[in-house]
This record gives sequence, structure tokens and C-alpha cells, in this order.
Amino acid sequence: MKQIALDTWLADTGNQALPQLLCVFTDEPLFATQAADLYRTRLKKQTDYQRQIVEVDRQFDPQEFLSLFAEASLFGDVSLVDLRISQPKLSKEAAEALGKAAQWIAAGDTGHHLLVNAPKLNKTQEKSAGFAELLAKGTEVICKPIGADTLPGWIAQAAKRKGVQLNRETCAWLAEKTEGNLLVAHQTIEKLALEHQGAVDIEQVQGMVANSARFNVFDLGASLLAGDVKRITRMVEGLEAEGEAPTLVLWALQEEIRAIRDTQQAMRRGMSLSDACRQNRIWGQRQNHIAAALKRHNPGSLQKLTGWCYAAEKTIKGMKQGNPWTLFEIIGLGVAGIEPPELWNT
Repeated sequence: MKQIALDTWLADTGNQALPQLLCVFTDEPLFATQAADLYRTRLKKQTDYQRQIVEVDRQFDPQEFLSLFAEASLFGDVSLVDLRISQPKLSKEAAEALGKAAQWIAAGDTGHHLLVNAPKLNKTQEKSAGFAELLAKGTEVICKPIGADTLPGWIAQAAKRKGVQLNRETCAWLAEKTEGNLLVAHQTIEKLALEHQGAVDIEQVQGMVANSARFNVFDLGASLLAGDVKRITRMVEGLEAEGEAPTLVLWALQEEIRAIRDTQQAMRRGMSLSDACRQNRIWGQRQNHIAAALKRHNPGSLQKLTGWCYAAEKTIKGMKQGNPWTLFEIIGLGVAGIEPPELWNT
């Protein structure tokens, strides 16, 4: 098994050989996106590859997946099989297919590349069929979680990579404002880098944040947990009118569903509400509303909302017809306590 820290991976300018099989197992959407984007960028510099996106879901076909490694690319170059795994529990057939693909790559029996994106694995899952072969034959990008105490330092380093210098006070303020939402913090840094280089004081950051429509996405999370139905509807409509990225809105919805689910699971194991919130990086205002959200949901209702999120993701990617913003409103109101309709043909 070869491992590389996310920071080291992001800092690599291409001096090291690009692995043919790369695994990214993390629950943090930003880390997954950063690691995968860099892999695709570096591969693009080597060859004009053909990208094949494969979802491991109920429609996953193991034989069709394996055929991607046996066939020549339509354009005469290699293919990148971009594998998305939403749940770290594989069927026997899926596990066998992933294991075979990993073995073919390790043995040099295929010239195609495999990029695997999946949620963080526990120790049992790491040793399970399929995942064990991927880890043994490939390279894993290690994405360490960022807690409240390490978030200011992470912000400082992320800004530094973009040529922006933030002092300790500014980093602490931005960490508190974003309350652990790394994607929002990252986008703030990206915008700062476009407008400023070098040292930036706290007043400049505060002014930019106050005028940034993207923080409405973060505000949406608080409204979801609070169950503010009218505000959720207004915000979804407003974000659509402002041209907000649908992927970011879906991430915000999924983040709150995940928070409710993980907090419930921790409390079922005997953990107190405060300890469960701390474990799941639920801080500040979100902690004030999570108790009410927990009363509105059970595992079944959360699973149903997850299904709607999956449908919205497929709509965004063009794999399913429909307007994702309509689905966002259904999901948002569902989190607030209004039960969504049954979902078919996801």
C-alpha cells in the first residue's frame, strides 16, 4: 500500500510519477474534489485521455465496468475510469470487479487509469473484499479531518498556497464564520486571491464576506436545521436567481443530512448531544438547532432524503432529466420536516 498526504499531493507539480490507480476515501467534499481534479489535470498533461464516469449503485454492471479496462480507447489513447462509490458497502459482484481491475493494473495488463472516490473507510471496510485490493495495489491520498482547533491553521496554509497572507486573528474569525464548512472557507480564499495578493487584513476579509452571495449557501444550512420553511424556499429561489453553482447547493443540503444522521448514530451509542456534536464538527449556530432537527427525523426519513439527493446529483450531471432546483426545494423542505413524496426510478 502506498499513501500520500493530501497536502503533499496538492503540492506536487508533477515531479513524481502519476499512479495508475489512485484512491481518495474521505467524507469531506472539498478534499475529494481537490485530489481528483489534480489527478485529472496531471493525466491530461500526459495524454488526451477519454474519461469514463462509473457510479457504483443499483445499476452498476461489473462486466461492463471491467470491459472498460480491456477495450482500447475510441481515440487511441488511454481511458480514465472515474469511479464514484456512494456507500462503502459493496456487493460480492462489485467487490470482485474492483479487485480484478486493481490486479490488472498492478500486473500491467491494462494501460487504462482508475480513480476511485468514496466515503472514508473504517478499519473493517479497509480489509473487505474490493477495497482491500484497491488499497494494496494503488496509491491512497490521505485526507485527515480538520477540527475546530486546527481549522484556523488550515485556512492560513490554504491562503498561503494562493499567495495570500492572513494573520492569526483573521484566520480565527474566518474559521468561526464558516463553522467548519471547508468548501465555503476555500471559496472565500479563492475569491481573496483574485482580489488581493500578499498581506490581507481582517477588515478586507470581513467586507468581502459581507458582500459575498456564496455565504447564503452556508446560511441555508442553519435554516435547514432550524426548520424555517419560508426562509428555505426563499433562499433556494434566491440562490437559483443569483446563478449559484448547483453542486454547492447540493453539498450544503447533504452536509446537514449527514450531520443529523451522524449525530443520531452517536447518541444511540450512548453519547451526549454535546459530545456527539463535537465529534461530528457541529459548532456554533448549527449546534443550537441540531436538537430540534433530531426530533424530526429517523433513519428512514434520512435515507429517503439521501435518495432525493442522489436523484439531484444525477440531474446536475445530465444523467437524469429534470430541474435540480426543484429537487433542492423538495430536499430542503424535507429536512425542515415536510415529508417528500416517494421517489421512483432514481
